[in-house]
Amino acid sequence: MMKKIVYLIAAVSMMASSMAIAAFPNYYPKEGLHLVGNLDDIQLKRQVIVINDIAYSLANNVIVHSPSSFSVPTSELRIGGKVGYKMATGGQLITEIWLLPSDYKSPLPGR
Repeated sequence: MMKKIVYLIAAVSMMASSMAIAAFPNYYPKEGLHLVGNLDDIQLKRQVIVINDIAYSLANNVIVHSPSSFSVPTSELRIGGKVGYKMATGGQLITEIWLLPSDYKSPLPGR
């Protein structure tokens, strides 16, 4: 009986995660976002943003995605907003940002 309950809870959790991902447009990663955090500071003139108290540089050609548009200006970034992001190999350089709802929960374990 206990095994059935555990399986049921796991199945419901997986369905909820996949429904949350399905709510996003196809240019959002289907498997979920690996790097997610809250935007603490934005210094666009210096091309620096702070996410979860860590400063990152923005690539010259950073792409910011929103649920309503493939690409929006960096001026759409808001302090306190939740974002997913992708970094260039080996570093502190962000190349892509996805605007997320404040209640977003990554379907990936430990995120």
